[in-house]
Amino acid sequence: MPRELTMATNKGISEDAQIHISVAFLLKAMAAVAIVTGSWYQAQMKFAEQERRIKDLEEKITVLNASVEGMETQHIKDLEETNKTLMQRLGLKKP
Repeated sequence: MPRELTMATNKGISEDAQIHISVAFLLKAMAAVAIVTGSWYQAQMKFAEQERRIKDLEEKITVLNASVEGMETQHIKDLEETNKTLMQRLGLKKP
């Protein structure tokens, strides 16, 4: 090991050690944290909005399915009545 390196590792961290941070670097770091936090918040809001939209669509599908079932039932009844009337006209079925 070089002598300079062994001396540096033996010293350790001094109690008088000081760290100098420039104001520009501190402002850039704060801006980066703000941007990341804002982006995360915005993404969470979009996910929540999409979840609400999905639930609304699921509810609409349920309502539409029920409506279509009712329409199909009514259509089947109408077809049965028409079929019955036509068969009576042809004399295949007695009234």
